[in-house]
Amino acid sequence: MKYVSKMKIQVIDYFVFCLVAVILLSSCSPKASRAIVGTWQIAHLKITMPSYKNSDSTQNIEVLGKDWEAKMKVKNILTTYAADGTYHSLHRNLQGKTTYDPAGRWQIIQDTLIIQDTIPKRITYKFRFKIKKNQIEYWGVEDFDLDGKVDDQYYSRQVKL
Repeated sequence: MKYVSKMKIQVIDYFVFCLVAVILLSSCSPKASRAIVGTWQIAHLKITMPSYKNSDSTQNIEVLGKDWEAKMKVKNILTTYAADGTYHSLHRNLQGKTTYDPAGRWQIIQDTLIIQDTIPKRITYKFRFKIKKNQIEYWGVEDFDLDGKVDDQYYSRQVKL
């Protein structure tokens, strides 16, 4: 009797393991993972920051890629996603000198792109996203103004170079 009971538990454990594996594998989108690999540049960025820097005012940033250098006073950001799940996001001044180059890991789970900076510090970003041909759109909430509140609405449309 003990043997049969132990066998049932093993079968149930195996079934649960297989079910979890199927769920995890189906939650990752291989097609989206392949499509995101490459270098991307911002075509449209919109950020809304309520309680900007802990004030009672809202700050908005909106810029199109064609106006990036004139409005932002830096070169457009180049984000490269590699097939091995790593990325880096190159920030340069108008002279082309690197000013910031965060890097880390990325993964896709269902309709969410998860980006974890490992250089310079561990920050995790989660964006809903949609890829159409050579364009990707991101939506998320983050602490863009660094006021300690994750309340800033982020939207970005990027094009693959």
